[in-house]
Amino acid sequence: MAGTAAAAPRFLHIDALRGIAALLVVWLHVTQFFQAQLAPVQPMGGLALARFAQDFDFGRIGVMLFFLISGYVIPDSIRLDRPSPLATFAIRRVLRIFPAYWLSVPLGAGAMWWLWGRPFGWREILVNLTLLQDLVGVPPAIGVYWTLLVELVFYALCIVLALLHSLHDARRIAWLAALLAGVHTLAVFAAWRGVALSLPLAFLPLYLSFMLCGALFRHLDDGAAIDAGARRLLAALVGYYLVVFPLAASWAIGPRNNYVVCGAIALLVFLLGTRVTRLRAGLFVWLGRISYSLYLFHAPLTMLVLWWLLQQAADSPWRGQHMLVYLAACTLLGVAAAAVVERCVERPGIALGRWLATRWQQRAAARLR
Repeated sequence: MAGTAAAAPRFLHIDALRGIAALLVVWLHVTQFFQAQLAPVQPMGGLALARFAQDFDFGRIGVMLFFLISGYVIPDSIRLDRPSPLATFAIRRVLRIFPAYWLSVPLGAGAMWWLWGRPFGWREILVNLTLLQDLVGVPPAIGVYWTLLVELVFYALCIVLALLHSLHDARRIAWLAALLAGVHTLAVFAAWRGVALSLPLAFLPLYLSFMLCGALFRHLDDGAAIDAGARRLLAALVGYYLVVFPLAASWAIGPRNNYVVCGAIALLVFLLGTRVTRLRAGLFVWLGRISYSLYLFHAPLTMLVLWWLLQQAADSPWRGQHMLVYLAACTLLGVAAAAVVERCVERPGIALGRWLATRWQQRAAARLR
């Protein structure tokens, strides 16, 4: 998902973690789509790749890892020591997220809906361009869009915390993360006991809690002053998300395809990648830098490949390949497209956002003189 690729060497490991997260999401979706669309009409080997990804829900692991990374990066990008920090933050974020997103919407409409004879009209496209489709009951052009709405909510939360002079207060952040964890736990316990709840609203506190945990780890890595209470709260949250909550959820619904276990795995990968072994391999760092476009475009491109395969004769060698071949081909196609979009769309958008933010800061500084 969207994030600012840091140029400083200390953040190369964060880009590498993004690359890993993106590959996990791609693995799940490509194998899932092929299992659903091609496997019923064409015998194929390697279905275990799909079952393995689904049993452990690689997509959920990747998304939760993205949320931790967003928490690690985003709050620190709000520079409260500069003129008009919140407006410039909003400008940069809008031009970071939306240009590539807007490009993905018509592609998603065509590849995920129109090619398969599913209705998706201009109203749906226009609503999707606002990124508010989930709030008004309009289907998304591409299923992964819901995570971007969570990102926007987190940005809004960061702005509110900044206005309350709490964005860089580790103790308040820790208490808020713990409160959100408690809200989510109570919500899922109520749902488990049969109480009807809005699942998006029940899960939002969990995602925001993970993001705030990422922000707390950034405080630690920056050497910021963190009192003992905040450190204990963070340690308790890590223990809860890594051990207590997964054990309870596994007892209640089993370990397979269990989102709580996925969150624990994501947190473990994040901890290993930021505190034990900081991966800086060039390939993963590069994949992290194109991960937003890879995240957006891999699904519609996979569906285009599937549609083309289904147009081929039943005895065509194109339709009888091993799942690993299709996974590799669709991943490479997605990576190639993401590299082009990152260079031609993302970078100009980021540059424009920085220029507009700088101009806004200059005008704000001039008004203060």
